[in-house]
Amino acid sequence: MPPIYSILENENFGQIVNDLSVDTIEGRNPAEYKEEYDGDRRRRKASVGWREPKRLEVYSDTLKDKHGRPVRLDDKTIDVARIISNFPRKLVRTDTAMMFGGRMNISADVQDDGFNEFKRVWERVLGMQDVLIEFAEKVLSETKAAIVFYPTTYEHWSGKKSSELNCKILCLPKDTNALYEFFPHFDGSKMDGFIHRYQITDSEDMIREQAMIWTREKIVIGTQSTNGWDRKEFPNPWGLLPIVYGEVYEPIWDEVSSMMDAREMRHSRMADTNDYFAEPIMKVFGETSLPGKNTVGKEITFPMRVDQDSGKEYHGDADFLNWQQSIDSVTKELDETKNEQYSGASMPDLSFDNLKSLGNLSGVSRRFMMLDAEIKMKMNMRTFRPALMRCISVVSAGIANITNIKYRQQLASNWITVSFDSILPKDPVEDANVLSIAGGGKAFNSKQTIVSKSPLTPAGDIEGELARMEEDEKKESERSNMIGFNGFGGQ
Repeated sequence: MPPIYSILENENFGQIVNDLSVDTIEGRNPAEYKEEYDGDRRRRKASVGWREPKRLEVYSDTLKDKHGRPVRLDDKTIDVARIISNFPRKLVRTDTAMMFGGRMNISADVQDDGFNEFKRVWERVLGMQDVLIEFAEKVLSETKAAIVFYPTTYEHWSGKKSSELNCKILCLPKDTNALYEFFPHFDGSKMDGFIHRYQITDSEDMIREQAMIWTREKIVIGTQSTNGWDRKEFPNPWGLLPIVYGEVYEPIWDEVSSMMDAREMRHSRMADTNDYFAEPIMKVFGETSLPGKNTVGKEITFPMRVDQDSGKEYHGDADFLNWQQSIDSVTKELDETKNEQYSGASMPDLSFDNLKSLGNLSGVSRRFMMLDAEIKMKMNMRTFRPALMRCISVVSAGIANITNIKYRQQLASNWITVSFDSILPKDPVEDANVLSIAGGGKAFNSKQTIVSKSPLTPAGDIEGELARMEEDEKKESERSNMIGFNGFGGQ
């Protein structure tokens, strides 16, 4: 594609918007992906959403035709079950948590005032861990999303005003029919521009299209009017594109979509079968007098009859019709498709029934069980690690050039990193045993450190707890000395 500035030289702003509104992946349809993520099942013809209602022929019990046959009435339409699982949401949640759900760690080569300001803005002002989780969720489900950073002015309850950074995530809106599009522009492998198209309501209550274009040097805003486009340009104070863009080729569940369709279809057919056969059916032989549904102490009466030829007595009978169909093959199919679905998506089955049977596994065993999911997490980070690094650069540039320029030199010369711990549970006893062995059985933490980590220590009273421990040790020592004293001047 040509560089962004050669496109912006065009005086026809409508043509600029058209030239920049080109998706990086041909044939992508994020709206369909979002609908399937939200529970729609009509993307593929094999999906359960395409199950057609059943049509049954209905004949009259009283009306007969000229040949004495029952008259056919209007056909009856019976809707069928369409069991839809939440597997796409479950898969996206798991993959997102594996990347950004653990404890967030922020570090730097030099932990000076500039670093502390970055940490404050990153954690407290922007809440970037939650932003990254939502960003990853949108990318994995809709195949693309972006984070736009911008400065804003806050007024404190005391009346003091301050300039802070803010951000929002660009993704599909709830109303997918409304104009809301965004596209990056690349010069080679480098993103040198970004366009966001949306609708606004002007002062005359008219809906207008508006487009916002970012480059490294300027921000261009165009508003459609009756005479074309009104174009305005502003300098970009960031010094870089304040945009973080991420995309994947297909929704994260597409690689196992055939297994998902097969399981949902089988579950739906089973539901229809159970609805038909679950209620008991009584078989009656001969004449009978059946009780009403409100009769208490119900009984069935069969009149006695005598065979005129043999003289033997006989009567009717009744029993229940039982469904004898074997479901072993159905159970086998459901188990196999479930295994293929989870293993194909590199996702652990963390259902309650599975977890309760695991027992007290060692940390190494847990890691091996989640190895496939961790491998997938490493693959996903090929998309999200560059996005994370760019977030760090944009926030640093926003602080240095807009909200707190006194930290510009410190942030420019510092190297800041953000990482996330694993969400897998840790066994502190196992870790303590390893440290104890490595230390030759000696203590590897001070009393103050141990007391500070104890959940029984009163909040903020570490020194007081240590003083009470020393007092207890002193009393215990005095008690031991009194026991050892024999009362005759000797020990």
